[in-house]
Amino acid sequence: MVTLWGNFEMKNVRLCKLMLNQFAQTSLISHVDKIDEFANEFEKLPMYFMPYHGQESFDNVLKTMNLAVKEIGVEHIVLDNLQFMTGMKNNSTNLSRFEYQDYVIGACRQFATINNCHVTIVIHPRKEIGPELTINSFYGGGKAGQEADNILIFQVIWANHFKNHKYLQICKNRFDGDLGLVPLNFNKESHGFGAVNKSS
Repeated sequence: MVTLWGNFEMKNVRLCKLMLNQFAQTSLISHVDKIDEFANEFEKLPMYFMPYHGQESFDNVLKTMNLAVKEIGVEHIVLDNLQFMTGMKNNSTNLSRFEYQDYVIGACRQFATINNCHVTIVIHPRKEIGPELTINSFYGGGKAGQEADNILIFQVIWANHFKNHKYLQICKNRFDGDLGLVPLNFNKESHGFGAVNKSS
């Protein structure tokens, strides 16, 4: 699937370095002799990157998304994260920040429907006291939960001030309906998460 990354939190060079390590499933610092081999394979993946870092106007992001679909046939767009696009609210509108966030969510949904393109949006939760995050934990309004076809929440359960358990919770699945969770382990070598092996 041809994928376009819009990562506003991390510069593309650093993001690609992290992705290459995850792709190799090992620490490339410990396997310098294999960097070229993995880099050549990684380069073959149908991935592209937006040229943005830090807060960016959603109008610019939307133009880039449209161009990517038309020019290179992008089928999946990852936007990380929503707050970076709503921080530069269009001053020509009279919308509040949360209303503008709802506008961005609605525009992404419309874009996905019109272009038959999957759009994944990372949204940070509100600061809450409680054992688990829910759909109501999204920062801002409830439109994201309404518009989304699928919602995955990265859950971290704390015990005695330590991150005790991590899992990916599927809490909305519009078309298939199946919900559940996948326990996760962090692999320090690959800098990635993997499903917990139940037999171990």
